[in-house]
Amino acid sequence: MPEKSALADQRSATYNAIVATYKIMFRKMTEMLLNEGLTQPQFQALRVVAKYGPTPMKTISEKMSVTAANVTGIVDRLESKGLILRHARSDDRRATIIALSAKGKRVQEGVSGKTAKFVQEALREFTPEEQETLGRLLAKLQEEMSHTGSRARHGRV
Repeated sequence: MPEKSALADQRSATYNAIVATYKIMFRKMTEMLLNEGLTQPQFQALRVVAKYGPTPMKTISEKMSVTAANVTGIVDRLESKGLILRHARSDDRRATIIALSAKGKRVQEGVSGKTAKFVQEALREFTPEEQETLGRLLAKLQEEMSHTGSRARHGRV
């Protein structure tokens, strides 16, 4: 029985380390973004549009995993800051296309550079091999976590 307890303790410690790391990253990123006048969801929306170019609001909603109503509020605030441009699709006026303004592109690139620097600094004490291992393990954990809920619902945990 002690082996199960040790395994449970290890899983608990791993979980606690992941949660603590997430909290630190979220707090630091939130502070960085607030200094730029952005929220996490606003920056995420800017990143989606920067990655895909002029993008339908529906796609932004899907990529961010939030409701269309949520994206509307985010886009409204980004538009009021002059960071995005909104226009109707020529072939379907019901669909709204979102593009970065020149200011939005500058802000998105600047903040992306700062976030990349933050991550580089956080990983500077890791060897390239450790960084590769960490990335691989986190990707594996993400994959497992994305399937765990569906397996539990279907009795396959």
